[in-house]
Amino acid sequence: MAFWQKFKKTGSDAHFLCLDIGTDMVKALVCVMEGKKAKVLGFGKKKQRVGDMENGVIVDIASVIANCFAAIKEAEDEANVSTKKVIIGISGELIKGDTSTMSYVRRDANAKIDLSELKNIVHKIQWRAFDLIRNQIAYETGYNEIDMKLINAAIVDTRIDGYRVANPIGFQGKEVSLSVYNSFSPVVYFGALQTIAAEIEREILCIASEPYALAKCIGGEDGNQLNAIFIDVGAGMTNVSVVSNGVIAGTKMFTIGGNTFTKRISRSLNISFKDADEIKISYSNDKLERQSSKIVRESIKSDLDIWLSGVVLALSDLTKIEVLPSKIFLSGGCAHLPEIKEALETREWVKSMSFIKKPQISFLNPKLISNVIDDSKVLKDIQDIMPLALANLALSYIGEESLATKVLKKVVRLMQI
Repeated sequence: MAFWQKFKKTGSDAHFLCLDIGTDMVKALVCVMEGKKAKVLGFGKKKQRVGDMENGVIVDIASVIANCFAAIKEAEDEANVSTKKVIIGISGELIKGDTSTMSYVRRDANAKIDLSELKNIVHKIQWRAFDLIRNQIAYETGYNEIDMKLINAAIVDTRIDGYRVANPIGFQGKEVSLSVYNSFSPVVYFGALQTIAAEIEREILCIASEPYALAKCIGGEDGNQLNAIFIDVGAGMTNVSVVSNGVIAGTKMFTIGGNTFTKRISRSLNISFKDADEIKISYSNDKLERQSSKIVRESIKSDLDIWLSGVVLALSDLTKIEVLPSKIFLSGGCAHLPEIKEALETREWVKSMSFIKKPQISFLNPKLISNVIDDSKVLKDIQDIMPLALANLALSYIGEESLATKVLKKVVRLMQI
C-alpha cells in the first residue's frame, strides 16, 4: 500500500475508483454507491506529457502510471478515503467493439427456462459472437486473431420470441435472442493495462471501452427507449457510439481529435505545441480578437473536413442500423471548438446518411447522467463526461446483477485465459 494511503480512512465495499486514461489527461473519481446511485466524493486529474500516449495508445507505461498515481492521490485526498476497487476506461484506434445479436432455438418451447439452460444458451451464443467479431476485427486491423484479447462483454438486450425481457428465467418460448457487446484490444495493449492495474493495487471491476460507457451513461426512463448518437471528441481520438431503442448498436473510433487541430495551428503560426494549444483553448472560449480568430479558423478548416469524413465513415460502418437516430450528443474537451457543432449542423453530410430528418445537435450535459450525483458541482463541463460515465457503468458491477450477466462474466473469464 502506498504511504499516502495510510492516513486516509479505508473505504467500504461501496467505495470505488474511476480512472479515465486519456491521451491528454488522466482523471480519477472517488465514488460511493448509495442505493442505486453513485455519489462523487473526490476528483483528481493529471496532465499527460507529450509522448506518454499517442492516439489513445500507451507509449510510456512508467510515465502513465505516475500520472495515474497523481490523479488518484488528488481524488482520494479530497474524499479522505482510500479505495479498493477500480473501473478503468480506455479508448483508442486499437480498441474495437461491436454488438452481435445471436439466436438460440430451444427444443421445448413450452418448458420454462431454468438456470442450467440459461448457462448453456449464454455460453453457446457468446462463443459464436466472440468468433464472429474476432474474425471481423482481425480482418479490419490486420492483426492475427490470437493477438486480439477480449476486454469486456455485456448483454445489452434479451428477447424471447421477439419480446424484450430483463431476466429469461421462468419464461417459455421457442427462440431466445441475446445482443452482446464485445470489446477487444491487441494483447500487447491489454498487457499494458494489466500492468497499470497491478501497479495501482486495486481490484479491477472492469476495463471498459469508453465509447460503450458513454453510450450507457443516460439511465432511467430516458435510457430505456433512447435513440441517439454520442460523439466524444478527445485530445487524441473521436469516439462514436450509436444507441437504438435503448440498445447499443455499435461503437467506432478514429484518430482525429484536439491534438490534430493543435498541431495544425502550431504549424500554421510557427509556434510551439503548448502555445498552439493555449490559442486553441482561447479560440474555443471566444477570447481571441477578430483577426486572430479568423487565422485559427482558416488553419483548421482542412482538418475539420477530414474529421467530419471520419464521423461519416464511422457511422457508415455500422451497417446493422437501417435508420440513424436524429439526436446527437457532443462531449469531450475538443467539442468546444465551434466548428465541430457547425460542421455537424450542415446539410451536406446528412444527405449521404440514413437519417429520416436532420439531426439535432446538443452538448451532453453532465446532469443527464442521473445515476451519478456530484455534490461538489466541480464536474459540470462536457470534458468531464467520461469519468462520470465510468461511474455510472461501475454501478452495474457493484450492485445486484442479473443471472444472465453473472453467467456471461464466467464465460468471459474463460475467454480471457
